Amino acid sequence: MRRSGRQQVALLGAGIGLLLAGGVACTLPVDTLNPVTPQGLAISNLFNLALALSALILALVVGLLLVAIPRYRERPGAPEPPQIHGNRNLEIFWTATPALLLTVIFFLTLRTMHVVDAAAPGALRVQVVGWQWWWEYRYPELGVVTANELHVPVGVPLELELTGGDVIHSFWAPQLIGKRDAIPGKWNVLRPQVQQPGIYDGACTEYCGMQHAWMRIRVVATPPDQFDAWVRGQQQPAAPPPDPLAARGQQVFLQHTCVNCHTIRGTPADGRVGPDLTHFGSRTTLGAGVRVNTPENLREWIEHVQTVKPGALMPNFAGLPSADLDALVAYLQGLK
Repeated sequence: MRRSGRQQVALLGAGIGLLLAGGVACTLPVDTLNPVTPQGLAISNLFNLALALSALILALVVGLLLVAIPRYRERPGAPEPPQIHGNRNLEIFWTATPALLLTVIFFLTLRTMHVVDAAAPGALRVQVVGWQWWWEYRYPELGVVTANELHVPVGVPLELELTGGDVIHSFWAPQLIGKRDAIPGKWNVLRPQVQQPGIYDGACTEYCGMQHAWMRIRVVATPPDQFDAWVRGQQQPAAPPPDPLAARGQQVFLQHTCVNCHTIRGTPADGRVGPDLTHFGSRTTLGAGVRVNTPENLREWIEHVQTVKPGALMPNFAGLPSADLDALVAYLQGLK
């Protein structure tokens, strides 16, 4: 179907708008070259070796071509250049050398797989569930459930058990370890051990629907004492609203359909469709990385979520009175 000039201009404007919106969104760069785990370092070392060998082979082939093409090109009246057909030593060399290189890479790959998949005693179990389009993190031994930001202690081995809640997703935080699929009905395992405090970003790498690109990952690694303090805070129910505005926001939350999808421990809200919001205010992003978690962005998210993240299961709440929106934002931001 052909579009009119006005329709084309409208589509172009919409595309520019999306680009501008992306410019103010919460961009989380993915760093693939600076691993912070022994597992990531093993993968990086293997990659660098394979890259170096490939570069040497490419340089050798290109160098031979640059010499052979002008030297042995056909010239009118010139005798046929000497042939190398039947040179057994040369044929053995160019057959055996690639086979030897592939054999070396094969055994190095096996060693890398052993390092990456090796189980460690005392590992911290975290169940990672991929949903359209956000991540749920459950700490079974700690009684903690959170979303989109994975908190881990530095120096402690991890056992990340991955599954999909709806469709196939893929978990990849490249500074930690390689990627692995999160498949409904199946549990896959990743075993990284973060060695440095910091924030490490990643993304879903299995196309899972229209907001696949905004299903980002954020891993927050802190020293064990800080992680333990975070766990103690997460284990607590939501604090009571600190002021009348937040108290009004809690009433707004409980009186609308929010309670059908979200859990806030310590309140009647016990939904299981969307992320647990018990300590929502302590998270740095909204919508799995689509916006920074600020009051202004949260208000936009509540009012126009289908504009910020089209296709998300959450409906727009643009019909809420402005005073109720202010109160709801104050309440959610106060859930530290």
